[in-house]
Amino acid sequence: MVLIYMMIFCSALYLAKALYNIVRAVFLRAALYIRLSKICKKHGYEMSRKRPFSASFFGFSRRPDMVIKTASAEYIVRLITCRARKRHYHFVSHEWFVRAFKVYMLLPFLQGDELTLFKHVKYIPPLDGEFTGLEKQVVLLFNPSPLEITFTARGSAREIASNGSDFDGWLIYNARAFAKVLEGNSSNK
Repeated sequence: MVLIYMMIFCSALYLAKALYNIVRAVFLRAALYIRLSKICKKHGYEMSRKRPFSASFFGFSRRPDMVIKTASAEYIVRLITCRARKRHYHFVSHEWFVRAFKVYMLLPFLQGDELTLFKHVKYIPPLDGEFTGLEKQVVLLFNPSPLEITFTARGSAREIASNGSDFDGWLIYNARAFAKVLEGNSSNK
């Protein structure tokens, strides 16, 4: 009987954590759109959303999520949603990445051991669309951001990405760093 109550309690905790992660992701995505809209309005940039607000929660499309045109560059933004903080993302190529997470075992015979589980491999379709003659920069914007992002560039070893890392022409940012890039771009007008 105690085992049944423990299972029900653990299931309730798991569902509460999953619900918290989804609500957190939606809140942070809304905050991102508001912040980027304010920056674009303040500096006179043109921001156009190409997909609905929640579309990137469910997958990728051939269209970017948004395009931001500044005086000197055009940012083609793809949003990647990380629903839990302890996720790890590894980019193998422009089309594939692996999303993984770590689980800490609480069983007595595995105390302190860490087990990495690979959630699944995702496919990112290539971008379609016509873009202006400005300097085109494709941005992978993580919102909310994961614990770690790594990538394997052509013919190189596995590298840990930081904000502004260049992965074969793609720039990797989290929301705060990308907002700072847009703020800093206004001084180049």
